[in-house]
Amino acid sequence: MNLCAQDTLAVDSLPTKEKKAFVPRVLGAVSKFFMGCDTNYVTPQKYQFTAQVELSYWHDFYRLRSSQTGNTMNIESAPSMVLGGYLYYSILGYGIMWNLGDIGKPTGQTNGTSMRQSLSIHTAKIFAEVFTYRSGKSARITHLTDYDFKDQSNSFSGLNSKLFGLQAFYIFNNKHFSWPAAFGLNAVQRRSCGSWNLGFQYNHQSITINDAELPHFLKPAIDTTLLFNRVDYNDYSVSIGYSYNWVVGRNVLLAISLQPSVGYRRSNIEEANQEHNILNNVSTDMTTRASVIWNNTKLFTGLVLELHTYSYRRKKFGLTNTYGTLKFVAGLNFLKKPEYKTKKQ
Repeated sequence: MNLCAQDTLAVDSLPTKEKKAFVPRVLGAVSKFFMGCDTNYVTPQKYQFTAQVELSYWHDFYRLRSSQTGNTMNIESAPSMVLGGYLYYSILGYGIMWNLGDIGKPTGQTNGTSMRQSLSIHTAKIFAEVFTYRSGKSARITHLTDYDFKDQSNSFSGLNSKLFGLQAFYIFNNKHFSWPAAFGLNAVQRRSCGSWNLGFQYNHQSITINDAELPHFLKPAIDTTLLFNRVDYNDYSVSIGYSYNWVVGRNVLLAISLQPSVGYRRSNIEEANQEHNILNNVSTDMTTRASVIWNNTKLFTGLVLELHTYSYRRKKFGLTNTYGTLKFVAGLNFLKKPEYKTKKQ
């Protein structure tokens, strides 16, 4: 007999009261498995839903270096103010954000960062996230070897970067250390504690530089080995990181997480006036997170910092891309779980 059919018959054969309690029991068992903790260290999520509003400051930084000449050039994208939010049901969260500078502008006139999205799972044992990100076209050339930008415009509109990412990791000390308390905001850390974690990341990133948009007075000064038309990464890496939650006061948490990673990167670079070159490299990257959170289990607010650094190297060319965000978050938890409701006498 089909196993699913057996399960259906088993449920249908239960008394009415037991049938009504079957699904909550299953959900409770799943929640206990993923969110189970030592309540001397962590207060678990008591509510089924979390609504969060987020105001973010986003920024990108690119450093290009010629291995032949040693010359460097730094490009920074125009900072973006982004407004959005998350809605969580239990351990599942979906977030969407819009660039405030793009709202109301006609298509083609926006800065290219109109929307960012994230789908995440925050549990005591496992964190996982799928996200998309796109940087703006407005940028500045902030450094060029042996060039003085005094009284010169350094604006540059030829930069475009797209990123699709997937990351997941397992938290070892999940009974005492709470990742959701620090970055998911659906638990509260009560005693200071740290944990090692083991993770996997996949990132696909595409960066294009249109040298036709470079300031005309700057073109003769730029080392041609610094220029490329397009770089594509496909990066697969494993990380071993450490996170620490420091309880500095009642309901107040200071958290930091460092996750260096090493992996395999397949890179496709299209240099100016040359064919595509496909290269396979060992990649080394770093993800840094930090937060300051106040959470009384019902309401919460705080600041969250997140930085990602990606590096590309080949025989005569190097590129380091760092993008980061500083978020102000505020929200509330609602619809208390049945096991936390006060029973009337």
